[in-house]
Amino acid sequence: MNLDYLKVFIVIAKQGSILAASKALNIPKSTVARHLEQLERQLSHQLVLRNTRHLRLTAEGQRLYHLAEDIISDLEEVEHEMKGRHGNLSGKITVAIPSEFGVKWLNESIADFVIDHPDIAIDCITSMAPLDPIRRDVDVSICYHRGKLSDSGMVVRPLVSMRSAVVAAPSLIADYGQPASVQELRQLPCISTLTALQANPWHFIDEEGRTIALDVPTRYRVDSSLMLIAGAHAGVGFAIIPYEFCKESIETGDLIELELDLKPAPLEIVAIHPDRKSISSRTRAFVDIVEKQLLSRH
Repeated sequence: MNLDYLKVFIVIAKQGSILAASKALNIPKSTVARHLEQLERQLSHQLVLRNTRHLRLTAEGQRLYHLAEDIISDLEEVEHEMKGRHGNLSGKITVAIPSEFGVKWLNESIADFVIDHPDIAIDCITSMAPLDPIRRDVDVSICYHRGKLSDSGMVVRPLVSMRSAVVAAPSLIADYGQPASVQELRQLPCISTLTALQANPWHFIDEEGRTIALDVPTRYRVDSSLMLIAGAHAGVGFAIIPYEFCKESIETGDLIELELDLKPAPLEIVAIHPDRKSISSRTRAFVDIVEKQLLSRH
């Protein structure tokens, strides 16, 4: 079996058409069609049913696709790994990073990484909301995290830990008073995230280092650090924010940091891989650059 023909077939199956496969492979449509026909001739089976508009795999085509997809992926990864050992990283990386944090802290370092590695192609998804790296076909997600990590089977690499603070606007404290215990927050208006950071509850650390979850009332939930801080400034509610993000506001008195009986859990920035197989040399090099940049800012 010709592996080049098989690679073309895998791309056709993924892209859903010969034209899309042609664009993805950057080769003429006629070449894609010819390679498919030659593969079908070699295997003595029709793999694809197609007309001018639609394309679908035959039963034999579906079986070949499921059997060969990982094989082709593994062979391509071996090629990239071998090249990487000679200092020439190549291949494609799909990454996800929080939008506002990524733009503020990582945009230049990621651009430099692209310049330094001309044989690597990067698709960068920016979102504060958590992504499923497997479902979204993401090689690595740079994520916010607070509290306990779920046992998902994915590979998590801690990058940096940032102290958190529970803060409020002076106007809010004038209306509700300044709480001294975390349990008082159960009765006070709070701002939370919508889907990021497990939304609700908030997380604190007790004297023995254990993580304590606290459900807080909230009528304002956002997946944006800028909107979270703006809501706190406006007096919408109490908020738990990385100290680095609100340090200037605390120093100017625009926000007041609460002294509570438990410390808020730090904000962890982690790199999440779908599994160990997905940690290629190029992905590892990308995460190394991200970690270096984060540590330099922290």
